Amino acid sequence: MIQAFEPRMWIASLRWLAALGATLLAAVPAWAQSLTVDEFRRELVGLPLCGTPNVGPLAGKALCTVHLPDGTAILSGSGVLVRGIWEAEGGKICRRNAHDAPDRRRCVEYERVGPNRYRNSDGVEFCIGPCPEAAAAAKPEK
Repeated sequence: MIQAFEPRMWIASLRWLAALGATLLAAVPAWAQSLTVDEFRRELVGLPLCGTPNVGPLAGKALCTVHLPDGTAILSGSGVLVRGIWEAEGGKICRRNAHDAPDRRRCVEYERVGPNRYRNSDGVEFCIGPCPEAAAAAKPEK
């Protein structure tokens, strides 16, 4: 026999669904927010953007890049110092070494992934330096 609607069971089911929904929302990572070229210029130009690439010739090296307002850029860290040129084109930030031909430039997009945390379209995550984890790693143990 089908039982009539029971408010206590309905409330218990509603609480269970709310708890499940909250758990699922907590488990889903926040979506990154793409930066426009204007936001890149306003928020990141002139500041050290520090991270460690996972691939390429600089993989595993802790590096910082500063994009200067005059269109030059400096990459330094882990014994590396490279001067370059940057410009914005088509919603991307394009960079090349100062002595390379313009067709050798590399263009990437940037996104905000958290407070003081960013990622470029090459997958390199970075912060506005100095990064807390880099400072902690550099401290000698007592």
